[in-house]
Amino acid sequence: MKIIKSLDNQTVRQARKLHQKKYRDQAGLFLMEGRRSVQEALARPELLRAIFIEESLAADFSDLDGLDSYIVDNKLLKHICTTENPQGIAAIVKKPEWSLEDFLSEDALIVLLDQIADPGNMGSIIRTCWGLESAGIILTPGCVDPFSPKVVRSSMGGVLNLPLLEIKSAAELSIFSERGYELIGTALENACNYYDTDLSKAKILVFGSEATGISPNLKKRCSRLIKIPTNPKIDSLNVAAACAIIVAEAWRQRR
Repeated sequence: MKIIKSLDNQTVRQARKLHQKKYRDQAGLFLMEGRRSVQEALARPELLRAIFIEESLAADFSDLDGLDSYIVDNKLLKHICTTENPQGIAAIVKKPEWSLEDFLSEDALIVLLDQIADPGNMGSIIRTCWGLESAGIILTPGCVDPFSPKVVRSSMGGVLNLPLLEIKSAAELSIFSERGYELIGTALENACNYYDTDLSKAKILVFGSEATGISPNLKKRCSRLIKIPTNPKIDSLNVAAACAIIVAEAWRQRR
């Protein structure tokens, strides 16, 4: 491992730039912080571009042959990371590349997120969909960047393992309709209970923001709407919680 002591080091400056979406998009890279996240990245060594490790943890990560790894002090690691306590390790990682075919497995369950702007919700949904074997997530314009630091942390490695597809308009969904996928939207009114719905075939489940719900253009494309019955004193569930409940039911039906 090489030792870095300067804030002006080129690799350190590159890592700092990855705090910004503009640079993440330009470079096709993002930052992962913390032991759990970096462990997931180590399982995909072809995507790793650099690893920063505090000296106290160097012995725990001694088997990094062939990877660009650097020992840094705590002050320098905090400069690189966005969290106050990055757990002694961070990495620069290449964004995974997914194709449309990665989503089109037989009877796949896909989640579509419409204008989900909260990074904590986005990260939780990615983690849920990965854990419950969804084929992937489609993101509409207005969604938070799935490779922003807070989303990456919340996903606990999910951004490396779950296909993510960003679309520019609802018209791009036509290829899924042509392949027999049914779009099912979530709503509070004029909807049937989710547990009365067959979710065992090829489906795209659409979740909108808590503030505005699914956009009218997307809602028109949905063949039906489903809801989670709740205490009438509660307006709605958090979108990450709602997604977990419905995707878990789809997973149950498919087993």
